[in-house]
Formats: sequence, C-alpha cells, structure tokens
Amino acid sequence: MRNIRKRSNKDRAIQILIHCLLLTLAVITLIPFIYIIMMAFGKDVVGTAAAIPEEYTFDNFARLFAETSFLDWIRNSIIISLVTMVISVIFVSVSVYVFSRLKFLGKHKLFNFILLIQVFPLMLSMVSIFRIFVTLGLLNDIKGLIIINATVSSAGLVLLAKGYFDTIPYELDEAAMMDGATKFQTLIHIILPLAKPMLAVVAIQSFVIAYNEYAIASTIMTQGLDSMPLAVGLQSMIVGQYGTNWSLYCAASVLGSVPMILLFYSMQKYFIGGLTEGSVKM
Repeated sequence: MRNIRKRSNKDRAIQILIHCLLLTLAVITLIPFIYIIMMAFGKDVVGTAAAIPEEYTFDNFARLFAETSFLDWIRNSIIISLVTMVISVIFVSVSVYVFSRLKFLGKHKLFNFILLIQVFPLMLSMVSIFRIFVTLGLLNDIKGLIIINATVSSAGLVLLAKGYFDTIPYELDEAAMMDGATKFQTLIHIILPLAKPMLAVVAIQSFVIAYNEYAIASTIMTQGLDSMPLAVGLQSMIVGQYGTNWSLYCAASVLGSVPMILLFYSMQKYFIGGLTEGSVKM
C-alpha cells in the first residue's frame, strides 16, 4: 500500500508539473495576442517602443474604415483565399486519387518531381514568376494570385493527402467497379466521403496559405492600394502613405484575423467529426 501511495503521489506531482508547464506555454503564447488587442484600442500609439497604452478608444477602428482601404484589402484576400481553397481541394482530390489508385508510366518519377518542387525555395523563383506574370498580363491582377497560390498550396498538400488516401482499402474500389461504378463515381461516392478529414485539412491549409501569403503578393501587386490583399495592405500601413500608427495597424490585424477564426470554428465540427468517422470506417 505504501508503494502504491508513493507511486500515486509521484504521478500526481508529474501531472501537476506538466499542467504548470502547459499553462506557462499558453500564457507565453497568448501575451502577444493580448498585447496586440490592447494596442488596437490604444490611443495615439505611434512609436515602436510604446508600452501599455494609457488611454483606450474605439476611434482606431473608425479611422481604419474611413482613412484606409481595409475593406478592399480584406475583400480581396477573402476572394483569393476562398477560390484558392476550392481549386486546391478539387485539384488535390483528383491528383491524389490518380497517384494513389491508378497505374501509369512515370507515376513515381512524376510524384518525386512534385516532391522536388517543394524542396526548391520559392524565393529563388520570384524573378521567373514575375516575368511569367508580365508576359501573361496577370500583373496587379488577383486572378494571378489565385493561380499561383492554388499551385503552391496544392503541390504541398498532394504530398500530405496521398498518405491518407493510401490507407483507404483498394477493395472498396474493386467492389464499386464490380457494381458498375466508373472511376469518377468511385472517387465521388466512395473515396472522398472516407477522406473528409483530409479534405478538411486541405481546405483549411490552402485558405490559410493564400490568406497569409505576402512574398508573391508584394512582388506582383505593385500598383493600386485597392487591389492589394490584406497582407500587402497591412505592410503599406507601416511604410506607406499612412505613416507608422501602430494602433491603426493593430486594429487592422485584429479585424483581419476574424475570417480565419471563423473558418476554423465553422469547420471544426466537420474536421473532428470527419476524423472520428474516418477512424470508425477504417
């Protein structure tokens, strides 16, 4: 009994230590977000060395809509991200089905080539991307951002999704084909319902990649503040015509994070439910 009691006390001490560590990490993680929110409501915070604001006001949000193109920026980012998400889900679903289920000449070499694209740093291709966009007339056009974001996000997510598709038994495909289903019907009615958790991951990741992307957007969106996505617009608030008003910048950052928060909360039940459903069916 004494050994059991000592072991129980030891386990309890370890659990308390783990909880304290996790609580400390949570506090450290939340401090920057809390500070940004405080700065968003701070009055006349114009220096980078500003401490906790002494006065708070809602004027920063009113000025954000009145003096900047924030609504245009966030509208552009939402359009780019949503279209990118739809294209990525479709492209990844079809591509991964081909790599996972079909047999054709050069299959492994093509898949390795996609892997090689991920190894190649994106910044080294910026000059080529810029020249291609100039040639195609896509410079300063959100359609160009949609194309490049969908391409970049899909290439990486194909590698992520293939492993999940490989875990779905091929016997299901054979059973569907014996019932007279085509490969497209098998993909739509059999494979994709079982792959819902991975499709949720693809949707969220592609949206986040497109919504937060800055390097490419700042290179090809060089004219017109109204046509810029949110990431480039926020940067213009620091070094552009708006000067350096950190309260205004933090207010834009807080509101700009709302679409991603809504996306995660709206898809959370599908994400978790899909994981549970997939684990039961598998």
